[in-house]
Amino acid sequence: MNPAWRFLHAVAFLVSVLAFQQASAQEKLRVGVLPFSESLAAVIADKRGFFEEEGLSVVLTRFDSGAIAVPVLQSGRIDVVLSNTVATLQAVEQGLDAMVLAPGAIVASSPPDTTTALIARKDSIKSIKELEGRRIAVNVINSSAWLHAVAALENHGIDHTKVRFTEVPFPQMNDPLLNGQLDAVLQVEPFRSALMATGRTEVLSWTYVETAPNTDVTQYIALKPWVEAHRDVAARFVRAVTRGVEFAAANESVTRDINRQFTNLNPELADRVLLPRLGTRVNLNDLTHTMEMMHKYGLLKASIDLSTRVFKAP
Repeated sequence: MNPAWRFLHAVAFLVSVLAFQQASAQEKLRVGVLPFSESLAAVIADKRGFFEEEGLSVVLTRFDSGAIAVPVLQSGRIDVVLSNTVATLQAVEQGLDAMVLAPGAIVASSPPDTTTALIARKDSIKSIKELEGRRIAVNVINSSAWLHAVAALENHGIDHTKVRFTEVPFPQMNDPLLNGQLDAVLQVEPFRSALMATGRTEVLSWTYVETAPNTDVTQYIALKPWVEAHRDVAARFVRAVTRGVEFAAANESVTRDINRQFTNLNPELADRVLLPRLGTRVNLNDLTHTMEMMHKYGLLKASIDLSTRVFKAP
């Protein structure tokens, strides 16, 4: 064989070996996300190749709620899940040995926000104080949306036990409100934008903004034993989702397109819905505030030492 061809053949072989080693060296990671825009950091990290650049081969799995995802995490069938603060802290109290790796979405410091808004028909409720004895739809009683709603009602001097909460899934709330079957709803994006576009409703309270501004609403969590055994992998995951947050902040148009595809959003709403405020650092003080609210309204029996539950990257 010609020496030049022999050299090129050797180089090609070496390149193929290195490529194989790089592919085989990628750490497999199973990540559970929620079918909402709060999952955008991980979704963007996946679509833009940030996980791959960190040497992670990530498989994203959708779960309808944190309450469903957390038991799957506990079973060991998934490595990291996006959960909401209420579901996370309740699971920890019940024995889940979990750590918070990174924040998901964060409540805005002032409205509007992607978190829940308390909405009524313009012709029916003049003031939030008129809601006592009325029917209010919430996705799940004793959920995160419920917690911030009862805290907001109390801020306005309303005894939440005298309000008739009714469980209705977010996608099914709007018509019953407009038809008069409900007096108010606790609605989120993108359904809130569709509801407000009718011109027949008004926001009485941005319940999360009113009761817990700047607080982490969702977070990526993993089992503590897994984190201790895979600290480098956990750190790479955090770096990748942080890059996803930074990308979202600098590329709204592309982010909106990714959000539309991921959430199956009506294209007519794609440019109108609010995008969530995504976090880059776990806010321990505000997590503690949510924990205190949960304890006050009966969603937790005792306090949790959160200082041992937040991952510190090496």
